[in-house]
Amino acid sequence: MKTKLIIPGIFVLGLAAAPMVTIATPNNVDAIEISFTQEKEKVKIEKDRLPEPVKEAVKRDKKGKDSDVKEAWQMMGEDGKMYYAVKFDHEGKEVSKKYDAAGNEKRD
Repeated sequence: MKTKLIIPGIFVLGLAAAPMVTIATPNNVDAIEISFTQEKEKVKIEKDRLPEPVKEAVKRDKKGKDSDVKEAWQMMGEDGKMYYAVKFDHEGKEVSKKYDAAGNEKRD
């Protein structure tokens, strides 16, 4: 009686496991390509090394006018131009802006 139940049970388990074996094979896996853009060579710099036009642009900005620059980065953009990212506080909130070397704000 036990063999009449065990043998069909093993057969059913074998049938249930067969699709899992075919799913796990690497032959049916598709490669996914992920691409992203990133600024090249982002380097943290001292805030006093910012170009004068960038410093003046921050002072002219209504959010940066009364704020002190906390952090600054120099980076090469995708277009090959040099950009400067500046982080400062405005009314207790952290604000980040990006400028080109001439002090023009770059919006992404």
